[in-house]
Amino acid sequence: MGHKRKQKQRLIPEQDRRICGSICFCQLTVVISCVALVYLTVAIYIPSHKAFKSGLEPVPVTCQTIKSSNPRNCPWASCGEWCLTKTSGFCPQIMVTTRRNGTDMQLENCSRLQSFACPPVDTAALKKFNCNNGSECGSLTGLFNCSLGHCANWSDAYQCKYKADGISLDSERDNMKMSGFFECTKSRCVEIKQQLICDRYCNKIATTNANVFVLYDDFVYSGECTNVFALTSTNGSDPGERIEPTEIWHRNTDQVLITSCQTTTKTTDGLGLKATDCINGTLLDEDLIPTPSMNFTTLWALYANKTRPVDPTQRFLPMQSELTIYNSSRLYINLDACVNTLRGECKEFFGTHGRDGRNNSAQSRFPCFYDKNNDFFVVARFDLQKTWRELVIAVVVPTVMFIVSSATLCIITRSVSVGDDTKMRCKYCVGSGDMNDVDMSLSRGATRNNTNECLLPRSEDNVRINTRLLKQLFGIWTS
Repeated sequence: MGHKRKQKQRLIPEQDRRICGSICFCQLTVVISCVALVYLTVAIYIPSHKAFKSGLEPVPVTCQTIKSSNPRNCPWASCGEWCLTKTSGFCPQIMVTTRRNGTDMQLENCSRLQSFACPPVDTAALKKFNCNNGSECGSLTGLFNCSLGHCANWSDAYQCKYKADGISLDSERDNMKMSGFFECTKSRCVEIKQQLICDRYCNKIATTNANVFVLYDDFVYSGECTNVFALTSTNGSDPGERIEPTEIWHRNTDQVLITSCQTTTKTTDGLGLKATDCINGTLLDEDLIPTPSMNFTTLWALYANKTRPVDPTQRFLPMQSELTIYNSSRLYINLDACVNTLRGECKEFFGTHGRDGRNNSAQSRFPCFYDKNNDFFVVARFDLQKTWRELVIAVVVPTVMFIVSSATLCIITRSVSVGDDTKMRCKYCVGSGDMNDVDMSLSRGATRNNTNECLLPRSEDNVRINTRLLKQLFGIWTS
């Protein structure tokens, strides 16, 4: 049989788990609350103070993008992905014009209301050919936009007017010379030197009996309506007001109404249309509208040559110039021009707010906030009530956690003592299973006089143990 090893007695006794757990939990809570207070200083406290002192008007106005870019050199950005470092890499820059909201209106008693779309072309999605790769461009036919032999097929997305009057190249042999626009026929390509006039391939707009055209985003509603009522009136660069429905157009005028709005919604009965922020209302003679249909380019040209406003007083469907507050300002996503989400939020922001009307596409139009005394910048996100809520939560929660945990640690310090046997005990706890005063005295005597001795095994006679402890308690020493 093997020799049974004698188990070594613990020098430090097992502690009360409730006491140890409370101390560890409170210490962890104090550390977390301190870290939160430091982080929230940058994320909440400083931005909140800046918001309250910004001077921005709490009531939003309308901004419209006039220029957007993503330069390599980034002196400033409309949105940065991390507020603790300078913006690098993706650098969206958006310039906007700031104005008052236009007229909210409602079209009534309409028939043949139809929506037609002409979305912008995603040039990155066009089919591409690499003429530097063998005979890939051996059958190149159509209109192509090339850069050092890499050509995108514009014929699939645009209908262009041009004259090919440049040099003639072979797409297979002269591939590195192909930079610019070319008209190709079975690999024989002729350069186009003059500027192209291109239209996107869009659905034709039905114009038969249509007397109202409402442009919104990259869509247009056409229909035959009886009345148009204004629900709000404008007051130049000052705030407008909501009014009782007022008729501003009737079909008996024998003139076609064209206007541009931010949003449009069909009424529940399908016989009307509600639109918000409508501007640049124009009247055209019916004989100027081609029938039975026209393309978007024709509509844009007619609308661009607007000369007859719907309301000469400019209270309803006014020209944009009448509502303008600032002609050009920088757009920031918020007062810090940055976000801390690290979820690609700036790219999404640039996609929704960065459309500047290139290639006859719709300009981004959105609510924004401005300072009456500073036209340098405007912001897209500004909510003082939300800022107050976030500030209160950011101050109260970590502060309460810190105070409660610190107070608990102080109470534990005063109510817990460590005996001579190195065990922590609660002074004021009743029925906790701790030793009483006599046991504590016995333990202290045993600890003082047995520093270099081993503890007696529990299997020895109880009488011997009690005798030894009593002698030590009364200071009687025997050999």
